[in-house]
Amino acid sequence: MSRPANQPAASRLQLEYARVRAYSLELVRGLSAEDCQLQSMPDASPLKWHLAHTTWFFETFVLAALPQPPKVVDPSYKVLFNSYYVGVGERHLRAERGLLSRPTWTRYCTTANRSTSTCNRRWPTSPRAAPLQPW
Repeated sequence: MSRPANQPAASRLQLEYARVRAYSLELVRGLSAEDCQLQSMPDASPLKWHLAHTTWFFETFVLAALPQPPKVVDPSYKVLFNSYYVGVGERHLRAERGLLSRPTWTRYCTTANRSTSTCNRRWPTSPRAAPLQPW
């Protein structure tokens, strides 16, 4: 996505967030919760994990930096969805990400939509990121 050089950083972040969320929705279109749970090999994380990691990333590094950050939904997500950010803390083993049955897809969608709502409220002039729908 090309951006004018004079576009403010916050605006670029808003656009990138909306783009990532739209792409996330595109990735899961037509898939079931079970489809998103599959891990084809130890080095490839399941789609559900990737989506949860993206939400965790925005909550951990973007929303947490706001003057009034939202409360952490579940402290266990810090370990479950941390991929390689060693300075943030422990990480769940990549080879075992397909074994995670929790959070459920519905719980993940609730958490992702909470993050999206927070971003939409904090960035009122940004393109609205669409919510994820549980099956």
